[in-house]
Amino acid sequence: MNTEFLKSLAKVCAPSGAEKAAASIIEKEIAPFCDEVKYDKIGNLIAKISPKNGAPEKKMMLVSHMDEVGFMVKSIDNDGRVRIALLGDVDTRTLSGRRVTFTNGVCGIVAAKPIHVLSEGERSKPTAVKSLYIELGTKDKAETEELIRVGDYGTFEPKFVEMKNGHLAGKALGGRSCVALLCELIRTIDKEKLKDELYFVFSVKREIAKMQFGAETAAFTLAPDFAVILDATASADFDGVKEYDRGAKCGGGVVLAPADMKTIYDRRAFAEAVSFCEENEISFQYPATAAGAETEASAIHKTGVGIPSLSLGVATRNLRSGAEIISQNDLDATLALLKHLVK
Repeated sequence: MNTEFLKSLAKVCAPSGAEKAAASIIEKEIAPFCDEVKYDKIGNLIAKISPKNGAPEKKMMLVSHMDEVGFMVKSIDNDGRVRIALLGDVDTRTLSGRRVTFTNGVCGIVAAKPIHVLSEGERSKPTAVKSLYIELGTKDKAETEELIRVGDYGTFEPKFVEMKNGHLAGKALGGRSCVALLCELIRTIDKEKLKDELYFVFSVKREIAKMQFGAETAAFTLAPDFAVILDATASADFDGVKEYDRGAKCGGGVVLAPADMKTIYDRRAFAEAVSFCEENEISFQYPATAAGAETEASAIHKTGVGIPSLSLGVATRNLRSGAEIISQNDLDATLALLKHLVK
């Protein structure tokens, strides 16, 4: 899979509730290959591709969220420091000293009480969100308000690094790689051979709404016969972590989950995906435990009269940290399986 488009996606600032920048890049990339591209009332970007010959046999929905974790400005202190509310599950231990960017391009540094003045009790606990603030270098509240306002959005500093052995590192790479995979799939679809009507949903507010918002409303509107959900799968594949806590192995191939905490995936589709990978020597893996974190399927499969669903995961180290790591091998394997599923 070509990583240039992924690089541009990883660098865009689009936290939950402010996905417009990501949506614009995606729309421009896929519009020439789709029969229809539109936004629904809550901001989901939905693209449709129909068979060129004959009426479609079924309706298939492929979903990946385009938002990322981030923060919102909650208040501004008199000395100019910015207080924030987090958007999504962010480990506060990873925040202090991080460079961040607001959606308007203003940059700042996340800070907290310096470690050399912390009490012993304070050092043993994660930093509370209320103790974090963002420094902009301003002298007072009035000067800060010339740059940002309460309610503004931001996220980690944009970056993208190509590492050894096909590994990639950067902001929001787990989720955005799934978006890039769907865009790559759209570019390669042969409408002459297509039998089903395909809907590609780039959903909003996944990080803040816990999978129950953007994808659920799209599923209700489209009422597909089947859904494929792509998302990052947490990876803690290193020594010192028990095997069942490791999640998935970065570089181990596409993650095929038989179930998670909220969903049992369609048995026939799951078996077919496993068989196809085995027969075509596509690297795949099961998550370390079936009780893994739920995906947007937790809402999708219960929508309307019910929607059979399948989950494909991309193993991601340092998930939601601003420095996520994924493997090119896993992207290639996931794309190969996706191409088979839409035929």
